[in-house]
Amino acid sequence: MHSVHELVVAGAGPIAGSDPVTAARMLLLGAVAGWWAGDAKLVQDVADRMAGLRPSGPGPAGLVSAGLVPGSGVLQAMADLLAGRPASAVPRLAELVAAVRRDRPEHLDVRFYAANMAMLAGDIDSATDLMLSTAQACRAQGVIRFLVPLSLGLSYAYFGQTRFRAAAEAATEGLRLAQDTGQPVRVAGLHSMLALLAAVGGEEPRCRELAARALGPFAVEEVANVATVAEWALALLDLGLGRYAAALERFELTASGPLRHYIQPLLFTPDQIEAAARLGAAERAAEPLARFAAWAEATGQPWALAVRHRCQALVQDDDPDGHYREALRLHAGSGRPFEHARTALLYGEWLRRNRRGTDARAHLRAALALFERTGARPWADRARAELRAAGETIAPGAPAPDRLSPLTPQELQVVRLAASGATNRDIAAQLFISPRTVSHHLYRAFPKLGVTNRTALARLDLTRPDDPPEEG
Repeated sequence: MHSVHELVVAGAGPIAGSDPVTAARMLLLGAVAGWWAGDAKLVQDVADRMAGLRPSGPGPAGLVSAGLVPGSGVLQAMADLLAGRPASAVPRLAELVAAVRRDRPEHLDVRFYAANMAMLAGDIDSATDLMLSTAQACRAQGVIRFLVPLSLGLSYAYFGQTRFRAAAEAATEGLRLAQDTGQPVRVAGLHSMLALLAAVGGEEPRCRELAARALGPFAVEEVANVATVAEWALALLDLGLGRYAAALERFELTASGPLRHYIQPLLFTPDQIEAAARLGAAERAAEPLARFAAWAEATGQPWALAVRHRCQALVQDDDPDGHYREALRLHAGSGRPFEHARTALLYGEWLRRNRRGTDARAHLRAALALFERTGARPWADRARAELRAAGETIAPGAPAPDRLSPLTPQELQVVRLAASGATNRDIAAQLFISPRTVSHHLYRAFPKLGVTNRTALARLDLTRPDDPPEEG
């Protein structure tokens, strides 16, 4: 990635005066290379060079070249974030996201970049909305080039919303497209995302296999975000299975050096803090907590502030009960059941240790129900164990069956579209597969759902437990 940066920056210089728009596009590639390498200096270099360009044309705040590429302000925000200055970075990113959501520019480039900026600003709901609308526009216009990164981005966004099944569907679709179109970096990124999802479910062999596929083809220093997510997956697996020392060591190694301000280490910082707390090593959580707290405060997002309070309750002595209660209050409106459940579990454990068994059991029951809903098996097992320790008799039963669980991710995509009234040809065009493949998926899916035709299919509830409720 460093060589890519050097190449495009060298090429942009001679044409900056005569063709600033092309120069800006080239510089943007250099910034992306710097970002993928997790190198704040490379991104800062591009931001400084971009500030010297004067492409003409209108565009939303922070954009140049008629809204085609991010301007120096956005690149400066990316550099600031990598350098550990979220208070400076996040407002600029939020300004861009708000402008794009308001103006809905026609350029798919702008909407794609804005969706990614929303992720960096912690506004995962806006990121999801922008990615979904952009993917829909890409399919309508037959534009394939953004579909793989959008699938990867959507899988990240859904993971951030703890909609794990939706994340798996997006990642699986993206992986198929990436393999078909020869995009090895994206293939590795999608393998790392699927490894992270396997970690949540405690699927150790699958998690390790997918992480190895992601880590194998690329050096860590060259594609930092791919390697970081794969390492996150392995550490989260250890955390869920109670191997706290191994988890903390991996988290600390992955977040060492300049990578600690990269977005993925920011997002796994609460996991790192929990591993430290469960080891009784609160001193090793001080710097990660300060880093995450600064970012959460800058975002102002309720979900991030809730997790910050949970982390403070874990490792600080000032009123853990108050921090847990405030975290649960913020979780109540954030719609992230896995994070809500983790807070309820930790609070229940704390209450039990402080001889408040009745209060503990209420929170532990809530945690267990949410873990079962999201398929987080190791965490559900821990909640059951805590409930028994708190004096409740509980059977080791399985969660309620999910009608859609026998379907593959692509079968689910196809049946949902078919249930909406789309023809096989329409479905094929949207998913970039053949009508014959659509027929094959429906042939396999109908028996799994207990239906024999589209009329019966349309009557089924095809939402999953982690799908958000529709607004009335």
